[in-house]
Amino acid sequence: MISRRLVRIKTLQTLYSWNQGHAQDVGDLKKELFSKIQTTEQFYLFLLDFPYELQQFAKEKQDLEKSKYYPDQFKIKYYDNLNYTRFIPRMHESVIVNGAPQTQFYWSNLANYFEDWYKRLREWDFVQDYQFFTDPTEQQQLEFVEQILFTFLETQGDFNDALEEVYPQWFDDNEYTVRDVLKSLKMHGNRATLQVKDAIRPNNEEVALGAQILVKTIANTQEYESLISTVTDNWDPSRIAVIDLLILKMALTEFMHCPEIPVKVTINEYLEITKNYSTPNSSKFVNGIMDKLRIDLAKNDRIQKSGRGLL
Repeated sequence: MISRRLVRIKTLQTLYSWNQGHAQDVGDLKKELFSKIQTTEQFYLFLLDFPYELQQFAKEKQDLEKSKYYPDQFKIKYYDNLNYTRFIPRMHESVIVNGAPQTQFYWSNLANYFEDWYKRLREWDFVQDYQFFTDPTEQQQLEFVEQILFTFLETQGDFNDALEEVYPQWFDDNEYTVRDVLKSLKMHGNRATLQVKDAIRPNNEEVALGAQILVKTIANTQEYESLISTVTDNWDPSRIAVIDLLILKMALTEFMHCPEIPVKVTINEYLEITKNYSTPNSSKFVNGIMDKLRIDLAKNDRIQKSGRGLL
């Protein structure tokens, strides 16, 4: 399941493209949104495959040294750190089964970094401790792989910079994709293969929500501007940051057309998005306008929610 906040972010990006005069056809915009969400899923699988790619790099180096007439035993041992982790090839199989052949991302594009990444990995204490296990248990292997991914993704800034080279939107997705990667490992348990997220489909619940917000926001944009003008002093849309205005319109769509989403959730979600994607002073402005809109719409019975406590 993809994060709803990430879906909102991708929807905001698609609306921004529409607002800038790029694709205008709603069908094309829905395809663009789905493509953005699908790309996020592909990068999630790409990251899950990193331990396998690192293991293959080390194995190729080791095999090359072994093929020499006078092999250097130190070098053979040097590239031995990942050999006993049988869980890694099984992870790779799960990634392949779940769609990696269709990916647009390839670790070969970052091949120049692998020597440095492997050298760095060997120096970490948990890697050195792991070498004492000649036949590590499934749990030990799982924890080892999880620690590798966590350490690279959460503590190595240059590793994340390299990821941005192949996926420019990486820093938009980072928080949510890293969480999903580590969650997949934690949920593995005693299963024979890694349980990865289900493939994203156009009829997926979260994708459908993003498409609904996209379509309703575009269809009602003039009405939304009228509603915003009634609660904004000296209304002039040209003086409001484009991102702020789009966020307010998306919030109105959720208030009025998404009966299953609590109003408080909508406000909190768009406040967090505003903090990350707009100007430093925008969150206070957006919060004030959303609250005024909520009050006015509630007075006029225009907020329709289907469950208790959703208002």
